[in-house]
Amino acid sequence: MNRLRSIVLSSLGLFLCSVGIGISTASGAELDFGEVRAYLDQAIDEKIVAGGVVLVMHHDEIVFETGFGYADIQKKTPFQVSTPVVIASISKPMLATAAFRLAESGKLQMNVPISKYLPEFGTLKLESGSDVSRAPTMIELFTHTSGMRSDYAVGGRPWFADWTKNQPLSFVVAKYARDFRLRSEPGTRFAYSGIGTDVAARVMEVADGKFRDEILIQEVCIPLGMDHTSYRSEVSATTETSMPKRYYRAKDGRLLVQRQRDLPAPNRYSASGGSIVSTAGDLAKWLTMYRDGGVHHGRPFLSEESYRAMMISANVGKAAQGGFFIRETGADGKPKVIGHTGSSGTSVWIDFDHDVIGIMLTQTAAKDSLGFRAELEKRIHQCFTMQLQ
Repeated sequence: MNRLRSIVLSSLGLFLCSVGIGISTASGAELDFGEVRAYLDQAIDEKIVAGGVVLVMHHDEIVFETGFGYADIQKKTPFQVSTPVVIASISKPMLATAAFRLAESGKLQMNVPISKYLPEFGTLKLESGSDVSRAPTMIELFTHTSGMRSDYAVGGRPWFADWTKNQPLSFVVAKYARDFRLRSEPGTRFAYSGIGTDVAARVMEVADGKFRDEILIQEVCIPLGMDHTSYRSEVSATTETSMPKRYYRAKDGRLLVQRQRDLPAPNRYSASGGSIVSTAGDLAKWLTMYRDGGVHHGRPFLSEESYRAMMISANVGKAAQGGFFIRETGADGKPKVIGHTGSSGTSVWIDFDHDVIGIMLTQTAAKDSLGFRAELEKRIHQCFTMQLQ
């Protein structure tokens, strides 16, 4: 009888979270997500996005969680909370998490030139033809201050190029060292670079003696209990069948299905900073560890030293050394809000001031859903800034 009562109460809690009815937090405060729910309905009715997941945590508990819209518009397949998605560039800080774990184990140094691990990066040149004074560090690679080619430059997105298909990461990164000159001296300019994340991933492979995909599983997914997270590849082919279609907005306003991207063979190249597949529940586990200062279930996942280092802002740009972007800084110079977005239409953030974790996962291209993300995050923020005053 007690077990049945527990199940009923649990189900009721999930229902309340999904419909946006007032939810009482552990502190006794009541939150009403009605405006958030209304906007999600509006976004589907007006075909702003195809569908997605929203999960919000406050004081370490889920206070709003819902799937909305469609994973497949044509088939009317509902987008579930558990639906796995390509998180795109949120992959970058997740990979950085694994890198700091390797550093803690003594396998990797984050602040030395990467030529220590990849000698071919010891003779780099600038696009001007001048010699580079030194190779970038891992910190510079994760904060986009390495001098590597930007995503927005010609040839800056090699994951779409034919020459990277069916190649190991080692081949791709060796070509970067040989043929891709730096645009600036390391540490002097910010330029958002997925190429830099690829290079960081290859350094990790050399340092750990394992493939990138396995490093993620061993250093992040298994310790945090993230059972539905991995790099997209043929190994996770069964997950592929339950993933949503990816959409973009046509000039006439219709949402159209993007061309299906090839599924890489095991340990073959994909964008290191853009091809992790995960779920809202798994991301909540990862973000909660950061909310708790590097602690997972009462045990250190990251040392205090590593955690502090990951929250430090780079000298140039707005990225923290752990790969997140610092959205707001407090008077004490510490981050108040950190987060990251992805081109597939994803966004995660941690608001330390209000003790809020937000997760928004769509598969409608970010460039076509910027207004949706901004309005949704604003309404979620208002739940805590206006209702809890």
